[in-house]
Amino acid sequence: MSSHSGKSDDAQGDESRQDRSDGIALPAYVAGSGTLDHLVDRARDYARAAASDNTLKAYAKDWTHFARWCRMKGAEPLPPSPEMIGLYLANLASGSGPSPSQSASRPLSVSTIDRRLSGLAWNYAQRGFTLDRKNRHIATVLAGIKRKHARPPMQKEAILAEDILAMVATLPYDLRGLRDRTILLLGYAGGLRRSEIVSLDAHKDDTPDSGG
Repeated sequence: MSSHSGKSDDAQGDESRQDRSDGIALPAYVAGSGTLDHLVDRARDYARAAASDNTLKAYAKDWTHFARWCRMKGAEPLPPSPEMIGLYLANLASGSGPSPSQSASRPLSVSTIDRRLSGLAWNYAQRGFTLDRKNRHIATVLAGIKRKHARPPMQKEAILAEDILAMVATLPYDLRGLRDRTILLLGYAGGLRRSEIVSLDAHKDDTPDSGG
């Protein structure tokens, strides 16, 4: 098998190989032992827990898409090339197809492009490479994409006291209704976020991660 084919096979990075935690091992100059081997297993478990399954699946798809794009352009995804990654980001933002013979895909949102870049950085790290997101070929292209395509933040209209009273009036007086009424009134009175509301306890130290 040619070296080029070997690189392409490695670049494909199917999902089964995305679990790079198996690469965690003792240094070659350290002799193994029962205790150290146990710690290696524990370290691998922690490495697997570093990201959710959904995140890892998304990163796997990110790498597969990028590797395929590189091959269509006659390039290799390894080692990382800031110039090619900058072009890839521009391709995602413009919605152009992988090749002239293929129809254009729709442009991706800025948040999705940023996520794709994070996926590439993660995949490179698992392969022993470092992707410098501050490299000018990447950073300036991404900044331009954000400046040109990012949606301006939308100011949410504030909820007034009469709005809360109208919400409360629709609730029944059963246990669930009383619970929802309490959540609405406490949240409004305290100006609390949803995450702050759900962390509240009835009594002090009811839970270890109590927020109040």
